[in-house]
Amino acid sequence: MTETLNSQAQAAKFIYRATFGPKANDVAHLMDIGVDNWFEEQFNRPPELHLDLARKYREITGNKATNVYCRRGAWWCRILEAKDQLRQRVAFALSEIFVMSKRNGGPSNDEGLLTYQDLLLNHAFGNFRDLLEQVTLNPAMGTFLSLNGSKKANPKKNSFPDENYAREVMQLFTLGLWKLGANGLPVSDKEGKPVPTYSQQDVEEMARVLTGWTISDYTKPMHPVSNDHDMGQKEILGHVFPEGQSPEQDLSQAMDLLFNHANTPIYFATLLIKRLTISNPRRTYIARVADAFRDNGYGVRGDLKAVIKAVLLDSDVLEGKAMSDHQENGRSTSNFGKVKEPLVAMANLARALEVTSNDHSRWWDFANMDYNNFGQAPLEAPTVFNFYEADYAPKGEISNKELVAPEFNILDMDTFRTISNRMWAVIEGTGHRRGWRWDRREFEQKVTNPGLYMDLLSDRFFGGDMPSDLANFLKNMLLEQNQSGQPVAQQVNNTLFAIQCSPEFRCQG
Repeated sequence: MTETLNSQAQAAKFIYRATFGPKANDVAHLMDIGVDNWFEEQFNRPPELHLDLARKYREITGNKATNVYCRRGAWWCRILEAKDQLRQRVAFALSEIFVMSKRNGGPSNDEGLLTYQDLLLNHAFGNFRDLLEQVTLNPAMGTFLSLNGSKKANPKKNSFPDENYAREVMQLFTLGLWKLGANGLPVSDKEGKPVPTYSQQDVEEMARVLTGWTISDYTKPMHPVSNDHDMGQKEILGHVFPEGQSPEQDLSQAMDLLFNHANTPIYFATLLIKRLTISNPRRTYIARVADAFRDNGYGVRGDLKAVIKAVLLDSDVLEGKAMSDHQENGRSTSNFGKVKEPLVAMANLARALEVTSNDHSRWWDFANMDYNNFGQAPLEAPTVFNFYEADYAPKGEISNKELVAPEFNILDMDTFRTISNRMWAVIEGTGHRRGWRWDRREFEQKVTNPGLYMDLLSDRFFGGDMPSDLANFLKNMLLEQNQSGQPVAQQVNNTLFAIQCSPEFRCQG
């Protein structure tokens, strides 16, 4: 074991951050091989992609097209069973940074969405520069942010290049709105106002640069159409794009410009930290991850493997340090962690129980993963700003302390109720062909012995480190159920439901 993960509890927390949650032997495996070997093992695993699996489900069920049910079934299969868990988890985080959605004008073609999912998986351990270019040329993204078919200005038709993707690639994917200092805070002008990263003129020029791309097939990158491309000279952020450049040349220069901008390392570092580890990172944590983006130790910028390791193994994460109240210097342990997104919480539960599909040939979306139940669904964010506002803070203690808890933006009372209902359905299990089941025998054998049962629950759901308050609550719950004559199976269901409702399970430490 390396020095960086020196206890089972720390290893369990690491697995929760780096994957969709541990199965029975995952923490022990990490402890056995050490975190460095664990990373190498994950980095070397080939991507377990979604498109081909969804097509297989289409053939099995006889559908004419690869539909949303095939896509969601493939997503659940990979999230719950794939061996490349780090890649799957990072790809999910990337899908909430480079947001592309079938909603709000996005593509209805599910093979297009699956191709985008596979793009994120294929590039999750690559270089940011390549990822950014592939995202830009992806046809599903081209539809969602209307880069597809954007043409040079035509005064006779009073038409102009589309500015949608040109704006978002700068605002949301690379630079952010404000120029950032080395400490990650916005730079202020003489009047104390934050300095914008780009101007409306930069957006219009970027839109000209990105003209001349169109879709031929949702499973292949968009291709250039020279006649639609603006060949004139452009200038973005003070950099001249020479007259006469082709669509490919202008695109390449634009990607290089954004990739090498001073804001990009710290902006991307902040987003990836908040998706994987904690909601309120200290500035020093962000700065260390940004440094890994700038240089992986071998002079390479944008190496995502180095960035991912920096996010997951930072000393602040291992020592439980977060931003102090009111954004002050220093550190806080009580502000450490984040609220789990609904999909992540459900995946954690299902993997802890090691659920399997009742249908031997495919997975079905038994969890009914849609907005009505979860408030989110893969690649179905309501807007390009994701499922929640990045700086959302619920009223009360969190906002009063000038902290954020973005995932709370999803969790209103009705959503919390519907998520719990779906989790109850998984816990209860079903014999229906489209349902999921799990092996209850060990739970039902041990539930009559509270000591052994608490050890089992602690091992499965908390990596052997279940908080004592929750353990005591569950013991009292078992005592009351025994006294009232509850059947063994019901006692198991009730205690598992209590766990999934608990703050200790719904929050990631």
